[in-house]
Amino acid sequence: MSSKQADIYRELQSCIQDDKMYWLKNDAKLRAVVTSKSYDEFKDYVAAAHLSPITRKEMTEKKPVNWNKSMR
Repeated sequence: MSSKQADIYRELQSCIQDDKMYWLKNDAKLRAVVTSKSYDEFKDYVAAAHLSPITRKEMTEKKPVNWNKSMR
């Protein structure tokens, strides 16, 4: 693949990713308009549109963290 083709491919992948984000945010906006009680809640809902919920497997696999090292 030539350099020009690689550049075009990267640009295409970037555009596809941008389009996916646009539609994720748009769907979140449509849901948030109905459910949000304030603009801040609406804004947070849209900002988190790309995040997925934590699965049960992820919760069971998490390692305990000792945040206060002096209290061992």
